[in-house]
Amino acid sequence: MAVQAQALRQAMRHWATGVTVVTSRGPGGPHGITVNSFGSLSLDPPLCLICIDRRTRAHKEIPRAGAFAVNILSDRQEEVAARFAGRRPDLTDPFAGLPLTAAPSGAPVFTGAVGYLDCVLQDQLDGGDHTIFVGCVQHAEAATAGGSPLLFYGGAFRRVAED
Repeated sequence: MAVQAQALRQAMRHWATGVTVVTSRGPGGPHGITVNSFGSLSLDPPLCLICIDRRTRAHKEIPRAGAFAVNILSDRQEEVAARFAGRRPDLTDPFAGLPLTAAPSGAPVFTGAVGYLDCVLQDQLDGGDHTIFVGCVQHAEAATAGGSPLLFYGGAFRRVAED
């Protein structure tokens, strides 16, 4: 018998992850969603994966756009993560007022992120209540000024502790 969803959720709260916002620009304009189910898949060819809940708007927008950018957030971008996680329902446009550039695909990239990957959608795989989107990385950039990544642990945003 498979574990119950709540028990899995409680156990996974003990797994620290980085925080990203996956963005795309399709026919309906820019879209973004906070994602911590992200990982490097292959170096040759250069592939990454993101896991998106089937009930979200992003689940439809990413295939429509055919490309996406994974913005790896810095520890100074908790507000950005909150906006795209739906924690700011007072905002009609979560992009409003944020400093942005564009990836080669046209997907929004947040100024101040510690890095980003610009991907062409290569594959979609069933992942239960999520879809696993595989992207072929066309462009990757790390911040030249460094910075620390934003983390998620125990149901809250965290920062890397300095020694």
